[in-house]
Amino acid sequence: MKKFKFLLIPKSNNFREIININEISYQLKNLGHNCFTLKSQISDDNLNFILEEEKFDFVFRVNQGKPKNINKKVRFISWVRQISDLKESLDNFNDNDLIYTLKKTINNHKLKINQLLPAANNFNNIPKVGDYELETNRLESFQKIDISILSNYSRVDLFNGNKGLINNKIDSDRHKKLHKLLNNVDEKYKILIFSLINYSNLVINKNIHYQSEINNFNYFFEIFKKSRFNLLFEDEFLDFNSNFFNILLVQGILLANKKICKSFENSINNNFNLSDLVFFFNTELEISNIINKYYEDSDHRLKIGKEASKFVLKCHTYKNRVDQILEDLDL
Repeated sequence: MKKFKFLLIPKSNNFREIININEISYQLKNLGHNCFTLKSQISDDNLNFILEEEKFDFVFRVNQGKPKNINKKVRFISWVRQISDLKESLDNFNDNDLIYTLKKTINNHKLKINQLLPAANNFNNIPKVGDYELETNRLESFQKIDISILSNYSRVDLFNGNKGLINNKIDSDRHKKLHKLLNNVDEKYKILIFSLINYSNLVINKNIHYQSEINNFNYFFEIFKKSRFNLLFEDEFLDFNSNFFNILLVQGILLANKKICKSFENSINNNFNLSDLVFFFNTELEISNIINKYYEDSDHRLKIGKEASKFVLKCHTYKNRVDQILEDLDL
């Protein structure tokens, strides 16, 4: 295989964004490609300057489009939430470029537009729920959180450079939907919400408690493992920083809106049935029924968790994503 030079640009300088782009870089380097990875997003003018000064075969840019006047020999890859995010730069792409969306897209354009899902961060030696069962012989003593929810939004999503709140409505609307789901859950269950902004004013269920944002990546995995149920923050499609695959990776139990299933309609799942690995729901009542039914059944939860972890390791790591990118580029 011919070796190429990639410029990789993350969504922002948030530590989760840097970890994700470095995972892509690591997998490309494993295949012998040369990668230069930036540590934050840059302006179109600065990107043009870099490409004038340095030769790259490919640019992979997250959450931004293609600037004007890019050398046609440089193949551009944009990864955005949905195609409407590129409305101002869509005309800059050509049929040699590649656009990825998180939300499944009906392609009405002549451009190459595919879906690319986020992936699990598969670091070596991450302990899984089953490892603690062997040590404690009783998961109930380890899983002290009944239900946890972790917001995907970081400061760069919600604030501008002057610390002014810019996207509060997006965040607050999502939390309102979450509280509509949770306020009917039995108050005997302990629910923790980890969020940059505290929405305690929405709380009706007195056992819902807001926690501050998480700034330690390893602590995400600890929360996933210590929770009997992890409720997914997204409700329509998986976001860049989705916890979906990392929860399953460590054998955590995931509750997710059934709309999320549409994200997997074209993905390769190697004969795994997603509905056997994730508790999907349509209504508030379904959430309560699932929790009540499986709360005490740690054996059943662990069985599901182990199969879900195999599914992620087989189909949804960044190695899988890089293989997809290279295939879509016909490399």
